[in-house]
Amino acid sequence: MRQYLDIKSRYPDCILFFRMGDFYEMFLDDAKTAAPIMDIALTRRQGDVPMAGVPYHSVDTYLARLVNSGLRVAIAEQKQDPENPKLMQRRVVRILSPGTLLEEGLLTGSHANYLMALTFTGEKCGLALADISTGDFFCYETMARGTLDGMGPRDFIARYQPGEILLASDQRNQLDDMPEEIRSRIRPLESYKSSVSEGIRQIEHRYQARVEGLGFQRDSVAAGAVSLILHYVSEAFPDRPPHLKAPVLRAPATHSLVLDEKTIRNLELVENRNSSATLLGVMDATRSAPGKRALRKRLLSPFRAPGDIQQSQEALEVLRNQPDHLNYFSEQLDRMSDLERILSRMESGKVAPRDFRNIIQSVQAARTIQERLELEALKPLASRASVEVPEELNELCHWLDTNLQEELPALFGNGPLLKDGVDAELDEARIARTDGARWILELESAEKERTGINLKIKYNRVSGYFIEISKSQAEQAPSDYERKQTLVNAERFTFAPLKDLERKILSSDEIIASIEQRYLEDLTSRILDQSSSIRELMLQIAELDVCQSLASIARNRQWCRPEISSDGSLEIRGGRHPVVEKFLPSGDQFIPNDTYLDQDGQSFALITGPNMAGKSTYIRQVALIQILFQMGAYVPAEQARLSCADRIFTRIGAGDDLSRGESTFFVEMLETASILNQHTANSLIIMDEIGRGTSTYDGLAIARSVAEFLTSKSERPRCLFATHYHELTDLSDRPGIFNLTVQVEEHDGKVVFLRKVIPGNADRSYGIHVARLAGLPSALLTRAESILAELENHSLQVRKQTRNEEVHSHQKARTSETTNRKPGKTEKSRKPASTRAAESDSELQPDSNQMGLF
Repeated sequence: MRQYLDIKSRYPDCILFFRMGDFYEMFLDDAKTAAPIMDIALTRRQGDVPMAGVPYHSVDTYLARLVNSGLRVAIAEQKQDPENPKLMQRRVVRILSPGTLLEEGLLTGSHANYLMALTFTGEKCGLALADISTGDFFCYETMARGTLDGMGPRDFIARYQPGEILLASDQRNQLDDMPEEIRSRIRPLESYKSSVSEGIRQIEHRYQARVEGLGFQRDSVAAGAVSLILHYVSEAFPDRPPHLKAPVLRAPATHSLVLDEKTIRNLELVENRNSSATLLGVMDATRSAPGKRALRKRLLSPFRAPGDIQQSQEALEVLRNQPDHLNYFSEQLDRMSDLERILSRMESGKVAPRDFRNIIQSVQAARTIQERLELEALKPLASRASVEVPEELNELCHWLDTNLQEELPALFGNGPLLKDGVDAELDEARIARTDGARWILELESAEKERTGINLKIKYNRVSGYFIEISKSQAEQAPSDYERKQTLVNAERFTFAPLKDLERKILSSDEIIASIEQRYLEDLTSRILDQSSSIRELMLQIAELDVCQSLASIARNRQWCRPEISSDGSLEIRGGRHPVVEKFLPSGDQFIPNDTYLDQDGQSFALITGPNMAGKSTYIRQVALIQILFQMGAYVPAEQARLSCADRIFTRIGAGDDLSRGESTFFVEMLETASILNQHTANSLIIMDEIGRGTSTYDGLAIARSVAEFLTSKSERPRCLFATHYHELTDLSDRPGIFNLTVQVEEHDGKVVFLRKVIPGNADRSYGIHVARLAGLPSALLTRAESILAELENHSLQVRKQTRNEEVHSHQKARTSETTNRKPGKTEKSRKPASTRAAESDSELQPDSNQMGLF
């Protein structure tokens, strides 16, 4: 226990796995914490010390449970003390945590596993991201509060979903406004590790490169974030840290469609809190782990340049229209292993012999893909997703395939590594292990014939192999026999051939292990020499897999290739929501709808309609089609013609379960203000139920002001605005705004939702009908209908009275103006109505820098 307590004192924030024989043991508070999470029994040692243990051969299962709970685990392995063989020494060789996973059994191939670090200096924020399992390492800089090019700290967290977030201990309050789910991933480190100077020192020392060559300046705040990651990884891997690429400071994401944290969440691109239905899940027909990660990256960072979109579309068209090629590539991609993660394990000293066979098979598949891509018919695909296997890598894999066993073990030592004939000494040792008994019998027979003595060759653990001759014949032993032991009834001898056989037989296992260990280390080194080529090959394979996936979806679901426009318009004929359509009950059919938006006369679609009619589905499907278009994919529509957007903004209504936990009116206003402050004429905006989190008149006033603001410029963003405020429909007289509604039919007091979006506006929300569908008591519904009739009648009377008062006031003002007009009045009072209306519109223009909460 003294040794345990000493190690535990150095790792107080970790669960300590303390190796004892074939088990990892935990004691005291660690045992109490870990036992229920791992679902194992909590016992006691020496009566009063809490203890729990797991067998070493199945440790990954239990480690996964602890790490998935957000805990860190320090693994202390045992080793014999050379000075006292009876005493076992132990030391920590690995610290596992959610952001530093490398072990195959603890990772999922479809997700990159990022470790993120954040540092703050004044108004700036530096971010560093590293995937330990692949070696990927890069940085960004943004604003500490707010965004830079549409991305702030919260948006980067949503895009990369890091397993852990490193932060200097004195800066932890910078993320106090984050949700608890994010704050629970924060790991505070000593403040000195986040300094810019320490980061520059670490980068230049470790990578032997000037930081300027990696995109940094001497005062780049992101260098401090790099320092946090390098310190943390060194602690997690005390013996042999995995290789990380030199960190590159990336430019702001001006080359991609910006999807902020709220848009990623509201459109359920990669995660759905209520089910597994996401756009990523619908789009994922990839066949390899690198391909899955690349598809996710493409989805969260689509193209912005029309050239990239067109190149991708042309590649998909080739595959979609030629199913034989599509099937061929799918079959070859099925043979691909996750070589990026295999390399990272090798670089950290975790080598599994079967990984060699995975490398061989993957490179062979890549080679056949390369040959197929050389066909003229596949030239557009090769332009987007070329695959080239370097000759040196091809030769290495050919040697491995020729000389390694066909079936390799998962663990070194559990089976042979090399084929026969590779190493003469190894072959002899293997023969000695398998044929040793036969050799002894053959030698015994030969010696009997040579000497004429009835001798026996025997073995025991103390004496090893020996020739035993009875006392009566012992004097006849040949001169080359050496006396080894004298017994009462016999003499024991040995001689040179027997010694040689004994050495070969008894040391065969040791010789085999030694030789194969030497080859294992040499082959690992040769593979790591090719690591850059292998990683580049995996990037190429991943891109091809993304193309294969998108082409398969397009072909199987009858999606269309959208045209690329440059006039800022968006036109969709027969558009469908890809996720809702996929998960419709059997027999149901999705009702397609048309959409047209531009930056001029039809920039703002005001959508009214009953509850449950499909307004929210309609506006989301347009946003999803825009994303698919900018991924370079086909889209779920009969026909489409779209322009590139720079950002997609979403504001989902306060009552939607898509935004649980953020349904306060203040948060709604913050998100609305963010959209109004950051949008451009090239943005696509979808807004659902603005203003419904407050009183009716307040909400109506704000919703109307938002609509007027978004249509106040000559070049307007494209916007889909779903609302239950039917009073807003009179805004259709305003430039850019037009009305849409979702069609319904009433039969015998029953309402049928047709799900069809048509021009026009709705005058009812059918809320009581929805309440009836939900099963509210009939007496309550009757009373609600009575109250509704009273309210509607009162509202009608108020509107008539207000209109009469406005007319009377206007007539009175005109009479007064005619009677009292005198020379010298300001020109403003004599301006025509059209000019005054324009001035009124101009008052809605935003401040030159920012618009706040109205």
